[in-house]
Amino acid sequence: MILSLAMVAALAPLAIDMYLPSFPTLRREFGVSAAQIQLTLSGYMLGFTVGQLAYGPLSDRFGRKPVLLSGVLLFIAATVLCALSTDISWLILFRFLQAVGGGAGTVLSRAIVRDLYEGAAMARIMSIMLIAVLFAPMIAPFAGGYILIWVGWRAVFWVLTAIGLAALLITVFRIRETLPMDRRGSPGVLSLLRGYTAVLTHRRALGYILSGGVTFGALFAFLSGAPFVFIEYYGLEPQEMGYVFMINVAGVMAGGWLNARYVETAGVYRMMAASTLLLLAGTVVAFGLIASDIFGVWGAIAGIMIFTLPLNMINANAAAGALEHFPHLAGTASAAVGAFRYGCGAAAGLCVGLFHDGTPLPMAAVMLGCSVISTIFLVVMVRR
Repeated sequence: MILSLAMVAALAPLAIDMYLPSFPTLRREFGVSAAQIQLTLSGYMLGFTVGQLAYGPLSDRFGRKPVLLSGVLLFIAATVLCALSTDISWLILFRFLQAVGGGAGTVLSRAIVRDLYEGAAMARIMSIMLIAVLFAPMIAPFAGGYILIWVGWRAVFWVLTAIGLAALLITVFRIRETLPMDRRGSPGVLSLLRGYTAVLTHRRALGYILSGGVTFGALFAFLSGAPFVFIEYYGLEPQEMGYVFMINVAGVMAGGWLNARYVETAGVYRMMAASTLLLLAGTVVAFGLIASDIFGVWGAIAGIMIFTLPLNMINANAAAGALEHFPHLAGTASAAVGAFRYGCGAAAGLCVGLFHDGTPLPMAAVMLGCSVISTIFLVVMVRR
C-alpha cells in the first residue's frame, strides 16, 4: 500500500524535474525570456496549490479513491496537451492544469497515511513513503536530459503521459478506500469553510504548516534556478545536470532514513526543530560557497548537498505535526499543508526568475531567506 501511494505521489515531482533540463531549449525555441520560462514552473506550483485545496475537502466528503482517480485522469489529459503545445502561453496553462491533476496523488497519499497511522508512527511512515517518492526526482532530470538530447523536449511529456497511465492502473487495482462512510463529512461550502477554519486557527498546526511550507520555497528556489545556474553559468551539459540532482536527492533520502530511524524515539517536534536548524546552517554555507565562488561548480554542489539533507525530515514532521490534530479532517489538513508548500514554491520560483541576473546569487539568496523565515515560524508558533 505504501509503495503504491509513493508511486502515485511521485507523479508531481516527476512532472517538475523531468523537464527542468529543457529550460534553456524551451527559451530558445519559443523565443522568450528566462522569467517567462520560469512561469511554466511557477504556474505548475500555483496549479498544485489550487488542486490540493479542492482535493482535500472533496476526499473528506466522497472518499479518497474516487477523488484520486479524477486527479490522475486530469493529469494524463493535461500532459498530452503540454506535449502538443506550440506557444509558451498555452504551455503555461496546460502545466497549470497538469499540476491541478497531479496534486491529487500528493495530498491524498498523506490523507490515506493519516487514516491508517497517528503520532510518531505516522511521521515514520511518511518518511519511508517520501524516500520511495524521491527516487523520482533522483532519476527524472537525468532521464529528462537524455530524452531532450535524443528525441526533443516534447518526448519528455509523452513519457510523463505513459507514467500517468501506469499511475491510473495502480490507483484502480492497488489502492483501497481508507475513509469509511461514517467518517465522511457533510457536503456544502459551509462545511468546507469550517474545516479550513479549524485547521488554520489551530496555533501549533498552523505553525507546522507555515514552517514546513516556507522550507518548500527554499527547495523550489533551487529547482527553478538550477537549470540556468548549472547549464548556462557553470557550463554543464543537460544530461550532466541530472547527476547533480541525483547527488542532491541522495542527501534528501539520507535525511529521510535518519528521520524514519529516530522520530519515534525523539518525537515529531524535536526532529522538526533539529532539521529546521540544520537547514538554516546548510543554506548559510551554500550561500557562502556560491557567493564566494571559491570552488566553482563543486562548491555550489557541496553547498546544495548540505542544504538538501534535512528537507525530507522537515516535510515528514511538518505534515505529521499538522495532521495529528485533525483525524476527522485529514484530507482538509493535508490540503492546507500541500497548498501552502507549493504556494511558497511558486512564489520562490517567481522571485528567482524576476531577479535572474545570469549568476547563482538570486537562487542562493532566496534559499537563505526562506530558511530564515521557516525558523522564525517554528520558534514563534510551534515551540512548546
